[in-house]
Amino acid sequence: MTVDSIKGALLGTAVGDALGMPVEGLSHQNVRMYYKGIKGYTADEKRGDLTAGQWTDDTQFTFALVRVLTASADPVELPARVAGAYLALRPEARRWGPTSRAAIDRLAGGAAWDAAGDAAVPTGGAAMRAAPLGVWWAVAGAAREQAFRFIQPILRITHRHPASVAAGFGQAFVVREALRHTPATFDAEAFWAALIETTAWAEAQAGADSRVSDRLRGLAHALDEFPLDLQDRCNGTGLLADEAWPFAAAMFARNPSLIEATLLSAINVGGDADTVGAMVGAALGALHGWQAFPAAWRDGLEDVARLEAEAEALAHALGVF
Repeated sequence: MTVDSIKGALLGTAVGDALGMPVEGLSHQNVRMYYKGIKGYTADEKRGDLTAGQWTDDTQFTFALVRVLTASADPVELPARVAGAYLALRPEARRWGPTSRAAIDRLAGGAAWDAAGDAAVPTGGAAMRAAPLGVWWAVAGAAREQAFRFIQPILRITHRHPASVAAGFGQAFVVREALRHTPATFDAEAFWAALIETTAWAEAQAGADSRVSDRLRGLAHALDEFPLDLQDRCNGTGLLADEAWPFAAAMFARNPSLIEATLLSAINVGGDADTVGAMVGAALGALHGWQAFPAAWRDGLEDVARLEAEAEALAHALGVF
C-alpha cells in the first residue's frame, strides 16, 4: 500500500463520479442516443448545471469524510464530527440524493447524529462515500469486528437501514482488499467469496436483512457476463442498496486489470451512473494507483490539486509516506 494507491482510491471516486455525472439517471438507451456513450469528461447537456470534469455529492461527502479522518480518527468523537462536516456542506449541496438530503435536513433541525439517518428505505448512498473508510481499514489492519464498530456509526449518520449499512461496509471492504493487492496478485474468485461472506456477516450485525448478500450470491457465477446482463441481474442500477453497489462490485471483479474499459463500461449502462462510477473508480484506483489513470482524467478533474493534497494528507495522518 502506497500514498499513490490511497490517492487512487480517493481520487478514483471523484473521477468515476465526474465521468458518470452527465448521464446520472438516464437509461442505457438514452446514454447511447444523446451522448453516443461516455468516453471521457462531458458536460451535462440535459440539466445544464455541471460542466465537464465536475463531480457531484458522491465526491463532496467522500472528501468531507477525508478531512475529518485526517484531523482525528478517534472513534468516540468521529461520528459527531463527520455529521458536522456533512452539515457544513449543506449550503453548497450538489445533486444530493433524497435520503442524504433528508438526513442532513434533520441534522440542521437539531437531530442527533445517530437519529438523523433514514431507517426505513434501503438506499445505497452510504456505499458511495465509503472509500475513506476502506483506506482507514487497510492501513489500520483492524479485525472485522473492530472495523465494523468504527465504520457502522459513520454510515448510519445518513443511512440506518441494515441493507444500506451492509452495502456501505461491503464497499469499504472492496477498497480495503484492493489496497492490499496489486493487479498481479488480485484473485477475483477469492475476492468475491470473501465479499459475500463479509457482507452477510455485516447484515447479521446490522439487522438480519440479507437482500444485499443474496444479490452478491446471485452474481457469483455471472461475473463474466456482459455489463447489461449484470445490470439485469441486479434489477437495474438504481438507488437501492442491492442494485447499484452489487453491480459496481461485480464490474470491478469482472475485469479489475483495465481501468478505462471497466470504468466506462460500468457507467455506460446508465442508471445511477455517477454513484456506480464513484464506487468502481475507488476500487480500480485502490488497486492500480492514481498515476495509472489516464492523464486527461487526472488533469481534467475539478479542483484536482486540492483533492490530491487532501488525499495525501490523509495518507500521512494514517502513517503512510
